[in-house]
Amino acid sequence: MTIQDEPGNDLISTRQAFLAMTDFVWQFAQRAGDDLLTLIGDTGIESDGGPTDPAAWDDWLDSVAKIKAGKPPR
Repeated sequence: MTIQDEPGNDLISTRQAFLAMTDFVWQFAQRAGDDLLTLIGDTGIESDGGPTDPAAWDDWLDSVAKIKAGKPPR
């Protein structure tokens, strides 16, 4: 799986990126606990450009969409 920018997707501000990251990490912790090493492993980028865990990319896109829609993180 190669991760690519969504077609027609606008850039987000640094604040929105931070809020999306906060949401992403919170959602991960709710599913997997506070295992930072798993989070780091799941979000690593493979040689083909895709994430180690493709579901992590989908979760990230969900967090970005949530913040872009004006919803609070978590």
